Amino acid sequence: MTQITLKNITKTIAGETLFSVAQLTAHTGERIGIVGANGTGKTTLARIIAGSDTDFDGQRTVTDDVTLVPQIAPTRGRSGGQSMLDRVRVALAQRPAILILDEPSANLDDEHQRWLAQQLLHFNGLLLLISHDRDLLTTVATQIWSLTERTYTQYSGGFAEFTALREQQRHNALDRYQNEQRERKELQQAVQARHEKAARIRKGSRSMSAAERSNSKKIREQNAGKMERGARALRERADRQTTAVKPHESAPLKIVATDLPPVTGKYLITVADLHLKRGKHDLLHHVKLRIRPGERVALAGPNGSGKSTLITAILDQTPGTRLAPSARVGYFHQDMTQLPTDQTVWHVLRRATALDENRTRQVMGAFGLTANFYDRLIGDLSGGEQVKLQLLTILVSASNLLILDEPTNYLDLPALQALEDFLVGYPGTVLFVAHDQTFREKVATRVLELTDQKLIDPKQTAQGTPVTDLPRLQFEYDQLMMAPELDTQRLKEIRAQIAALKS
Repeated sequence: MTQITLKNITKTIAGETLFSVAQLTAHTGERIGIVGANGTGKTTLARIIAGSDTDFDGQRTVTDDVTLVPQIAPTRGRSGGQSMLDRVRVALAQRPAILILDEPSANLDDEHQRWLAQQLLHFNGLLLLISHDRDLLTTVATQIWSLTERTYTQYSGGFAEFTALREQQRHNALDRYQNEQRERKELQQAVQARHEKAARIRKGSRSMSAAERSNSKKIREQNAGKMERGARALRERADRQTTAVKPHESAPLKIVATDLPPVTGKYLITVADLHLKRGKHDLLHHVKLRIRPGERVALAGPNGSGKSTLITAILDQTPGTRLAPSARVGYFHQDMTQLPTDQTVWHVLRRATALDENRTRQVMGAFGLTANFYDRLIGDLSGGEQVKLQLLTILVSASNLLILDEPTNYLDLPALQALEDFLVGYPGTVLFVAHDQTFREKVATRVLELTDQKLIDPKQTAQGTPVTDLPRLQFEYDQLMMAPELDTQRLKEIRAQIAALKS
């Protein structure tokens, strides 16, 4: 049964169109994932469907009552995960006909993410799921509503089919653009050749006598005119063919070791037999951890297992922990002090960045903060956009050690992928916490788990050097080469490992 029909919807704010909908329909039993960049209107659409936003043009038909569980604001901190779980439990217990969840998996650990996915799979009503969680969308969604370029489009099939289709569409669009540009270039070359030939016809052959040149002037002008008319026709044809739009591609950004403060020493972080308490209760026992320059280490474990507490102990250099003297830390977490709301995006990033202006703008563009954001006041940004900006101030800073506590929360899909690409190519060292399993798998060179009050490495017994260690080895090699005293034996070992990985 059709429960939601949206037709010819336009939502306008301050005279500017936020988004439009030609037609969207939803039926009983469907699980619809709603995806799009931060600040583009996904939550607003949810409010329109729920009936709390009536300031729009178009036709809204909803046949049943709607329960909307709103997003927990980033400023609510670590209690957000438990608060969202409580709200979801209450909503499911009411057995609504239509349930809308806005970013329900943010701040949830792996166990509760699995619980949420199973609950939603067994929900019998109509589910609308606003999310950037790729694992949740892949598991749950049977259909996708995508908001791109201020327009909603409905896609049948799950999230995996949607992403494959979008990639194929992008590939096809790039092919059309490249083919059109190639043909346009060929036409322009043909135009130029005709102009040059017309000029030669007018001039006549060098071997012509004066009489021959005079007698043939009229016919030469006629022939040259035909050639130029042909050139004009080709130019018009070339202009008419300029219709394909080049798909947006973020400029590749390469951060190299020389962009970062130099590192000395074998380990950037050392933790030796650390004991941690939370209040009067033991939290972690006998924690041992050593992180080499260039590694990307993920901390995994249930909420409350001590991940953030361990990071705080490292940052505070609690007895039993040590940061290398050369470490320059860039630290991000969701409870950071709010950015100055009366300053512009570009002003804040320009003060924070250690990169040149061009590369800073490239990083901003990759994360979706394009030129139209430069002069916007931070107070005018959405919560997700502010989190994104706060993260960027850390990524572009003069740091050789990034410590990131839940950096993926509230990031949209393009920004998530940009963060993955940035960190995989980052030549410094990264210690991070993230409940996004796809993100961990793509970024981490090691995943350490906090379980039963211990820190364990599930792959500690694995032999050899994983391929993902290549950036770390290259970084260590660069640092050793710049050291005042060369460790020739270590250089030899690293060269052999790099050669083996590249072969």
